[in-house]
Amino acid sequence: MDENRDEDEKRKGNNLTDKVIDKVFSLDKKRIYLAIIVILGLILRIIAARNITVSADDMHFTIHAIDFLKSGKLVTYDQSSSLWFYVTDIFYRIFGINQIGSRMAAILFGTLSIIIMFYLTREFFDEKIGLIAALLLAISPFHIKNTIAEMDVMAMFFVLFAMLVFVKGLKMEKNKYLVFAGILIGLGILTKVYIILFIPVALAFALYDNKKKCGNYFDKRIKRKLLLFLVIAFIFAIPSLTHNYLLYKDKGFTDLIYTNALGIGKETSTQYYSWDTGFGDKADFRGFFLGNSKHNGYAKTPTSIVALGNVYFADPIVFILGGIGLIICFFRNKKYFIYSVSVLIFVFFYMASRILMSKHYIFLLLTLVPAAALAFSILDDKIKGIIKKFRLRYLIIALMIFTFIFIGLAARTTLSHFYTQSEIGQVIGYKDHIPEQSLVVADSRIYRGAIHWMFYGRNYIESSYLPQILDASQKSSSQKVLVDVYFLECVLDDCGWGTVKDQPDFNKSSEQIVDFFKNGSQKEKEFYSAFGQKRYFPLVSDKETHFFTLYRTRMNLDPGIFAALKQTKVWFLYPIGYDESIAPIFDKYETHTSFGYLLDKFAHLIIYIAIIFAFLAMLIALYLILQE
Repeated sequence: MDENRDEDEKRKGNNLTDKVIDKVFSLDKKRIYLAIIVILGLILRIIAARNITVSADDMHFTIHAIDFLKSGKLVTYDQSSSLWFYVTDIFYRIFGINQIGSRMAAILFGTLSIIIMFYLTREFFDEKIGLIAALLLAISPFHIKNTIAEMDVMAMFFVLFAMLVFVKGLKMEKNKYLVFAGILIGLGILTKVYIILFIPVALAFALYDNKKKCGNYFDKRIKRKLLLFLVIAFIFAIPSLTHNYLLYKDKGFTDLIYTNALGIGKETSTQYYSWDTGFGDKADFRGFFLGNSKHNGYAKTPTSIVALGNVYFADPIVFILGGIGLIICFFRNKKYFIYSVSVLIFVFFYMASRILMSKHYIFLLLTLVPAAALAFSILDDKIKGIIKKFRLRYLIIALMIFTFIFIGLAARTTLSHFYTQSEIGQVIGYKDHIPEQSLVVADSRIYRGAIHWMFYGRNYIESSYLPQILDASQKSSSQKVLVDVYFLECVLDDCGWGTVKDQPDFNKSSEQIVDFFKNGSQKEKEFYSAFGQKRYFPLVSDKETHFFTLYRTRMNLDPGIFAALKQTKVWFLYPIGYDESIAPIFDKYETHTSFGYLLDKFAHLIIYIAIIFAFLAMLIALYLILQE
C-alpha cells in the first residue's frame, strides 16, 4: 500500500513538473520577451541591492526589522504599518541579516512589478506597448536605485496589482476581482499608510468607467461593487487602528502619524516624538503652488516642481516620454488619462504638499511608464514611416546604452553608486571574518545607525565608550581573558554625521583613540568607496576614496563587560531586536477589557493572514507570465 501511495505521489509530482515545462515551452514570442525583460530587471536589482549605498532611513528600517516577528507589534511608531517589517524579518531568516536580506523585498516586489506593469499597460493599450512599459520599468534608473530597505517599492507593487485586478473586475463584471483588488490595496496600506490615497483614485476611475458603460456615474450596481472593495480594504486598516486605539486607552497617546493627523494625545507623546523633524508637520497646500514651504526649507520653488524633479532627475526618459504620452492619451485613450489625472489629484497633490523625499514618488514613475511606452511606440511608428528598414530594437539598444551610462551617475534624487559596492556593504560582507567572541570598537565619527547595522551580531561599542569599558574591566576582580579587539576607523573624520567639523573636541578625542589603535594594532583591512563622487564606471573611473580602516589587536579583558554593552543597543526609541532586557518598548500597550483583548487578537490574526497573502501575491504575479 505504502509503495503504491509513494508511486502515485511521484507520478503526480512528475505530471506537475511536466505541465510546468510544457507551459514554459509553449509560451509565445511576446511572453518569452517578457520573461527576458523580467530576468534583466531581476539582475539589475540584485546588483543594486548589493552595491547601492545605505542611507540614514535605510539603516533606520533595517534595524527595526530585526526580530520583528518576535516583537508582536502591529505597527512601528513612525509608519502606522508593519507588513514590510514582517516580510523583511522573514527574509532575514532565509538570507541572513545583511545587505541582500534587508533589500530582498525591494528586489522581489520590484522585479514582479515588471510583470504587473505589462498586464496593466496591456489592459489600457496593447501588448506591444505593454512590453515596452515592462522594459522601461525593468531598466528604470529610478526604480533600480530604489532597491533599498524601504517600503515604497513593495507598497507600489500591491497598488499596481490592485489596479490591474480592479480594472479587470470592472471590465468583466466579476466581484471576485474586486475582492482580490481590495485585499491587494489593503496589503499596500499595511505596508505604507499613504497607499490609502489610491482608494479615491480607484473610485474616481470606477465612476468614470460606469458613466461610459451605463450613462450614470453612480447606480446600485456600481455601489455594491465599490462597497465590497472598500470593506475588504478596510479590514487591513484594522491593525493600525487597533494599535492606536489600545495604546491611547492604556498610555494616553498614539503613534507619530496619528498624532500629526489627529492631534490625539499630543501632550503625552511630545516626550517621545519632539526630536523627530516630522513631529507636528502638516501638509502645506499653499507651498505646493506658491513655494516658501517649510518642507522645502522655505525656498521659493513650489513643492510641486520639486516633487516632479524627483522623477525628472532620476529618470528623464520616462518623465519626458510620459508627459508626451499623457497629452496623447487625452486625445486617444481617455481611460488612462482619467486614471493618471486621478493619481495627480488624489496622491501627488497631497504628497507634494507634505513630503518631498524622492523614494515616495515611485508612484509617479509607475503612472508615467505606460504613457511613456505609448509615446515610445508612436515614435517607433513615426520613424518606420520615414525609414522603412528601421527596427524597434534600434531604439531599445539606444535606450539601454543611455540607461547603463545614467545609472553610473550620482543623480540628484537617488542614492549611488550602482557599479561599486558601498563601504557599509563591504564591512557587512567582511563581518564573517570577525569572530563572534571578539570585541568591535567603531569610531564614534561613524553614524550610529551604520555602526548598529554593520556590526549587529557582534559585541560592539562606539569608541567614545571605550575608556569606560577599559576602566570597568581593569577594576573588575574577575579573571581576565585575551580577547581579539577590532577597531574600525573613519578615515574621512566624518562618516555620516555631517557635523563633526563643528565639534573639534569630539574630533580630537576620536583621533586619540585612532592613534591608540594605530600604534598597537595590526592593520586588517582597508575599505574604499565611491561615495561622494559624481560618477563611477568599472575599469575607467578613478580609484575610490579611502573610507574605513579596520585594525586588530588583543587585550586582556573581563568577558563580563560584554553583557553591559547591550545597554547601548537602542535605536530610534526601540531596543534592537525588541529585546526588553535592554530597554522597555515605549509603545507596548496592555489590554484592560475583554473587548480590547479580543480586538488585539483579531488585529494580529489579520497581520498573519496579510503575511500569507503577501507571499501568495508574489506567486500569483509570477504565474501570470505563463498565462496565455
